[in-house]
Amino acid sequence: MSEPSWVGRKLSNRYEIEDLLGAGGMSSVFRANDPNLRRAVAIKLIHPHLSADPQFVSRFEEEAVSVAQLRHPNIIQVHDFAHDGDTYYMVLEFVPGETLEERMKRLNDNGRRLSTKDAIEIIASICDALEYAHKRGMFHRDIKPANIMLNLQGQSILMDFGIAKMVGGKQHTATGAVVGTALYMAPEIIRGELADHQVDIYSLGVTLFETLTGKRPFEAASAMTTLMMHVNDPVPDISEINPDVPSSVVDVVVKAMAKNKADRYKTAAEFARALRSADLSVVSSSITPAAGLGGTVVEQVPPVKDAGVAGTAIEEIPPAESINIAGTMIEDAPPVESPNIAGTMIEDAPPAKSLNVAGTMIEDTPASVSQAVKTSPPPPVKPPVSEKATTPKGGLPMKWIGIGALGFFFVAAIAFFGIRAVSSPEEIPTPTMEILATLEPTATFEPTATMPPTATLEPTAIPTATLPPGPQVRMISITLDGSTYVVEYETFEYTEALPGMHVHFYFNNFTQSQVGAGGGGNWIVYGGPRPFQKYTTSNRPSSATQMCAIVANPNHTIILDTGNCLDLP
Repeated sequence: MSEPSWVGRKLSNRYEIEDLLGAGGMSSVFRANDPNLRRAVAIKLIHPHLSADPQFVSRFEEEAVSVAQLRHPNIIQVHDFAHDGDTYYMVLEFVPGETLEERMKRLNDNGRRLSTKDAIEIIASICDALEYAHKRGMFHRDIKPANIMLNLQGQSILMDFGIAKMVGGKQHTATGAVVGTALYMAPEIIRGELADHQVDIYSLGVTLFETLTGKRPFEAASAMTTLMMHVNDPVPDISEINPDVPSSVVDVVVKAMAKNKADRYKTAAEFARALRSADLSVVSSSITPAAGLGGTVVEQVPPVKDAGVAGTAIEEIPPAESINIAGTMIEDAPPVESPNIAGTMIEDAPPAKSLNVAGTMIEDTPASVSQAVKTSPPPPVKPPVSEKATTPKGGLPMKWIGIGALGFFFVAAIAFFGIRAVSSPEEIPTPTMEILATLEPTATFEPTATMPPTATLEPTAIPTATLPPGPQVRMISITLDGSTYVVEYETFEYTEALPGMHVHFYFNNFTQSQVGAGGGGNWIVYGGPRPFQKYTTSNRPSSATQMCAIVANPNHTIILDTGNCLDLP
């Protein structure tokens, strides 16, 4: 029976096939409803030509048992496997979202690509999944963007674990399988050598290359040519395709894609550590163009040139020239000139000139004059005269009259300027200066009444004695950082870890019993660090009023009544 005819029918008289999600060289995937557990599932139907092969059926049954034992937040969960007549199928966890291949295509169609940070997070999470499986003797053998799912919470989920081994040597009989596999195939497989976990590391390195650049490293018109490129050609220079990728990340890709598997990362965990410790601030030295401050690539600027504040390259700036505040070049500005307060160059301003308060040049002002005043000519100085010549008949000598007058003038001046100083402390003019303008003082505002500081509420302590025995998780507070929920929480009698006992966070539109393996609800698997920050306001269902947490076992089943809920801000 052809796959499309399954839509609208039941599989094994249980699973109601609703829609075709995708098809490949060995199987078709459908969305279905499981009425027994009232949840959506994904059904992978193996193509009939494979189901007719007794060796395939044997491998399928053996491998499906192993795959179903994998319990990791970044590996899709296998619920069941069986057959309906001659049609073999697997029942998988249904993950709403899109594949990494679909995400990259959508971005490429809009002239964009994933950021380096997002690419690292996705691939490092898949490294975690591979490390978990490799330790259990399971290899994926078909790592590629189409087998990595990105769910609505931003988690990376690895799909189709063990399928390549189930298919075995038959995987290259279908044209689609050949091309899809050849693009990510490790050299040792092409050379016919025995495969081990290193094939997954190589394929994931190829996937990282594509995630960072939007292009596959090796791709030709024929599958055979592509395979030979994997064996013989060096890894293309990522910096030539995406200059924004730091050199530290480029080095990680090159090591993961080493032709000799002995030169690659020894484990997926080592691969993940290299990614997470990469310095994202250091761009590869092989980059020739430079990026402007706004992110626009600016053509190569010679060493003697400089860039304006806006990031635009300034053509051939002689050492004596400078740039004003707006980043525009001032032509032929002598070294003695400088910008005024507004950033506009003052032409031909001698060193003795200065600026008034508003930034306007005061013409011909001696260097000793301050900003808001100009010099008045001092009164002429008369030559001294003798005492005899200045003493009138029958009167006091002019010397004493002059001394008295000078004393009177001095006292009057002190009184006058003292009053002025009291009434307007900003204005203390020199007797030889003429005031050009009196600046009105800035209005002084009365200080606003200081409110007493709001008392900081300490989180309510939860006495351990009042908790039920066994592991518990308690949310303490939920705040918003922009659109991200920041959840402070604590655990009792265990420390959350992945893999291991951890926490499931969820919104209260689902119940406790729905947020663990087999429950049919949506939740986020979390093993630290604290605080929890994986939910944003866009993830909040319209019917949700609270966020909740509950203790989960390593296999993602939950322990009822081991958590709490808090109102959402």
